[in-house]
Amino acid sequence: MAEKEPNPAVVDPFADFAEIYEMTHGDKEDDLPLYLEYAARCGSPLLEVGCGTGRVTLALAEAGHTVCGIDLSENMLKIAREKLAAQSAEIRERVTLKRQDMCELNIPGRSFGLALMPYGEFAHVLEQERQLAALHALQQHLKPGGLLIIGMSNWDANEERISFKGNVIAQWGHSMPLKYEGIFEDRKTQRMITRYIARGYDPSVQMAVHVYIHEITDQDGRLIARKTNVLPLRYVFRYEMELLLQRCGFVIEDIFGYYDKSEFRYDSKRMIFVARKH
Repeated sequence: MAEKEPNPAVVDPFADFAEIYEMTHGDKEDDLPLYLEYAARCGSPLLEVGCGTGRVTLALAEAGHTVCGIDLSENMLKIAREKLAAQSAEIRERVTLKRQDMCELNIPGRSFGLALMPYGEFAHVLEQERQLAALHALQQHLKPGGLLIIGMSNWDANEERISFKGNVIAQWGHSMPLKYEGIFEDRKTQRMITRYIARGYDPSVQMAVHVYIHEITDQDGRLIARKTNVLPLRYVFRYEMELLLQRCGFVIEDIFGYYDKSEFRYDSKRMIFVARKH
């Protein structure tokens, strides 16, 4: 079966967010030791689902692994390709980047010993039907006994409560408390980016919305632009995720609360599933 382009009806939340995402997340490294450990255990080829701007993909390739990275966002992949082009020929040969929807994953003739969703990618799949489609497709692309690792945020009970009933879009980012998240530097242009975030959550449908506001200033502190990006997210809880994985042919091996393999607890910041193809 030939590969196909993602369904245009599926919204890319990073279409206008890719460059800022790279500036604010491109240097993240605390999760890499965990993924490199499992990559060494499972061996190549590896699959990264939601590879974004290539942060984890390139780290795996630099460690000697053959990696296929897929992402829905063409703009995120554009940055990943630019970063890949700056690498040595040896590393470039190890990496394949493809634009695909994880829920319609289709890589003919390839199977993998390890598949990764390293940093909350599953939360962008909002409907249960599509969640099951993504997990089933991943199971089909893994070798017998292959591993799937899914990292996601643990639900924060202190998030502002909102309602998804009616037209709430106009309220997003206005009725919710705004939190300062820091200042980031664009090394290419030497511009500064100040980031704020507003978070809201409707527990009746397990849907959250994160509103990112970025103020971009020049070297003299003059405001150049103010960008707002809205990311709808679906929170998945521990036993719900266990059932989804089991239904799609996986056996749970571990659940960690952080990248150091600490126990998953009520106050864990992350929820990291390690599941084996049955």
